[in-house]
Amino acid sequence: MLQTLTPAHLPALLALDEATNPHPWSAASWASSLAGHLCLGWFEQDELQGFCVVLLLPDEAELLLIAVSPEYQRRGIARRLLDELQQRLAADNIERLFLEVRTGNVAARRLYEGCGFIQNGLRKGYYPAANGREDAAIYTLDCISNGAATA
Repeated sequence: MLQTLTPAHLPALLALDEATNPHPWSAASWASSLAGHLCLGWFEQDELQGFCVVLLLPDEAELLLIAVSPEYQRRGIARRLLDELQQRLAADNIERLFLEVRTGNVAARRLYEGCGFIQNGLRKGYYPAANGREDAAIYTLDCISNGAATA
């Protein structure tokens, strides 16, 4: 079940971010995000299994982070998070959702493309990587037309 995350979820968020992110956020960054961004979590039996963090702008939004606990990956949780997020954004008249993803993250890119995202840009050397820098693929999703189609 999808829930809006609050400061009470901070310990679970820190643990899940540490388990899934090569560059996890600090507790201060999480506290700031919980106060200023849309933070959604996917829960089953009161256990946080996945989350997403979204920066809301007028008419647009940017997906800053999405993760699913390693033991729950490949069960459709990320797709459910994205579907629910897109529906919420469409209901709030947010036209587009943007994101960046490492070009080497084939599984994530496949997920985004399967959810209707379109790659429309590339940022050279955007992410730190073990052997230097890695490019970021930029994707967008038209929330209003997709929301109308799925509503």
